[in-house]
Amino acid sequence: MVFTQVQSDDEDDRESVASSNYINNSTEEDFAQIYHVTLIEDGNTEDHRPIYTSASLTQEEEEAYIMLLHEFKDVFAWSYKKMPGLDPKVAVHHLSVKKGARPVKQGQRRFRPELIPLIETEVNKLIEVGFIREVKYPMWISSIVPVRKKNGQIRVCVDFRDLNTACPKDDFPLSIAELMIDATTGHEALSFMDGSSGYNQIRMAPADEELTAFRTPKGIYCYKVMPFELKSAGATYQRAMQRMFDDMLHKNVECYVDDLVVKSKKREDHLYDLRKVFEHLRRYQLKMNPSKCAFGVTSGKFLGFIVRQWGIEIKQAKIDAILRMPESRNIHELKSLQGKLAYLRRFISNLAGRCQPFSRLMKKDVLFEWDETCDKAFKSIKSYLMKPPVLVAPVHGRPLILYVAAQERSVGILLAQKNNEGKENALYYLSRTMTPNELKYSPIEKLYLALIFAIQKLKHYF
Repeated sequence: MVFTQVQSDDEDDRESVASSNYINNSTEEDFAQIYHVTLIEDGNTEDHRPIYTSASLTQEEEEAYIMLLHEFKDVFAWSYKKMPGLDPKVAVHHLSVKKGARPVKQGQRRFRPELIPLIETEVNKLIEVGFIREVKYPMWISSIVPVRKKNGQIRVCVDFRDLNTACPKDDFPLSIAELMIDATTGHEALSFMDGSSGYNQIRMAPADEELTAFRTPKGIYCYKVMPFELKSAGATYQRAMQRMFDDMLHKNVECYVDDLVVKSKKREDHLYDLRKVFEHLRRYQLKMNPSKCAFGVTSGKFLGFIVRQWGIEIKQAKIDAILRMPESRNIHELKSLQGKLAYLRRFISNLAGRCQPFSRLMKKDVLFEWDETCDKAFKSIKSYLMKPPVLVAPVHGRPLILYVAAQERSVGILLAQKNNEGKENALYYLSRTMTPNELKYSPIEKLYLALIFAIQKLKHYF
């Protein structure tokens, strides 16, 4: 197995880099900082895959990365067949069906004739890689839901609603996304990794396999591995990652389910940190998807945002989705708009006040009429998002600055901090609408309300 490197110069290569999960929405300058490291397997030059590394590396660093990737080539899976599965000592998925729950056998669904061969092809693939097996006389039977992918192929999903209802929720805690994003900034070198069909690398508990039985046009099968549609599958995966990287989490590693980031304060330490992560992956047999990895870079996509050494930015696709939206014609479209804005609320000053004209339309038994006030507010939000702020993460031990403001119907907060040059940087914007009783408060009481709101919502920063 040999590694070679090819710089991404032409537009096609740049487009392929742009479509990568972690290089998405980068600038032209960022594209120039990406290399393709091509993996050639078994001497067959027709069978190769790219791995992305930073082009800002020196030649010596570049060679060291290639040597490290070559040494740990076994932690990547180019296909399902090369995924032996996570060590069962780390995690298996249990369903723990509630006592007294009555088994449900969903009825057989009908499919258009042209879909049946496509479904059978996907089922055969799952059989071939050992993800499913045939089962007879199951107590539970779920139905499949074929979903057409962008490339025209079919993904076979399973409707586990009845089974999930009969199972308790696993309350294993997921890390707070905002704190993880903050913790990823301020590092000279980052590597982003994604599990190769991560959920399917965790085995089902043997006693629970047949509970996942599902009906297909060619028979009834059950899962031997954990499908992502199962309730608490994310909690099982997070627990596995906690056990694997317990000595590294929140130090050199951040992990949110199957999104993994390796971070180093100093660029020269990153290879050492990567080696430790690779050793853990090898020990527990968890495989990474090479097409969704980027090594030694200075920025990347993490939990829907762009994290860089100097700050946090909104992913451009999130902004474009709002900029392309027309005025809302009904309450469903308005809820869609507000959902998109809520995702970006940390970046938008006085979001509650900006959205105030929409609140009337959200009330029950009110005729939906998008008027000039709504249109003006919507255009103001779009204008704001044309130049969104870049936020920074707080520096531990440095004083925080809290600004509070009371508008006519909303309160707003800005959490800031001075940098090394004495300039204030924004850390977090927060706002909410006042209740009818709160609207009666005096101006000073409204400021106290804003202060209490800030302490309640941002206490993890204080």
